[in-house]
Amino acid sequence: MSLVLAADYRVPDFDRWWAVLSRDLPRLPSLGAHHVVVYRALDDASRIFVTIGFRDRRPVDVLLRSPGMFSWFDAAGVEEIPPMFAGEVVEKFNIGSQSGSAGPAAAAETVIVAAIAPVGQLDRLRDRVHTAADRFAASGVRRFWIYRALDDQGEVMVLQEVATERQAEEWIHHPDDAAAFMSEAGEGPYPPLFVGRLVQAIEVPQS
Repeated sequence: MSLVLAADYRVPDFDRWWAVLSRDLPRLPSLGAHHVVVYRALDDASRIFVTIGFRDRRPVDVLLRSPGMFSWFDAAGVEEIPPMFAGEVVEKFNIGSQSGSAGPAAAAETVIVAAIAPVGQLDRLRDRVHTAADRFAASGVRRFWIYRALDDQGEVMVLQEVATERQAEEWIHHPDDAAAFMSEAGEGPYPPLFVGRLVQAIEVPQS
């Protein structure tokens, strides 16, 4: 099973950060990374959400201590390395009649809603979402991904692709009961809901 690292943080200068990311891509294959997906918040241009996919589940602490990870943040002017979610995918599915790629980078015109939160029983969450799939689709949710944290089986990262900004706004303020996990985002150590658009999905060139 592959590993996904994700972080929600602010950058003092997005253009500089983007230039550093592009320049440092050749370092990532040595860490086992195969893709980087970048989103930018709708209401705060300095807030970004980044996921990095790795080919294998090497020890997370080794990755986080690697010079490549540290230098990436340092060179971009990030003052403090943000908390990282480390997990594996347990569910990816299209909702309703949507077709095409099942990846979160499938449609740049859509909005992504990301939540990192505790859910208790993961199987119960999956069952509730599947049962409510038609209601999710009617609210504009097109695709749904669930990642389970490696260090806490009751903690998840959920990515939802929503058709339009207006529908995303309505969804986060009036979610379906099956999406109650969104109310847990922003509590305690968890970042608030992230609502943004895709900047770019980058396939890391292999060395």
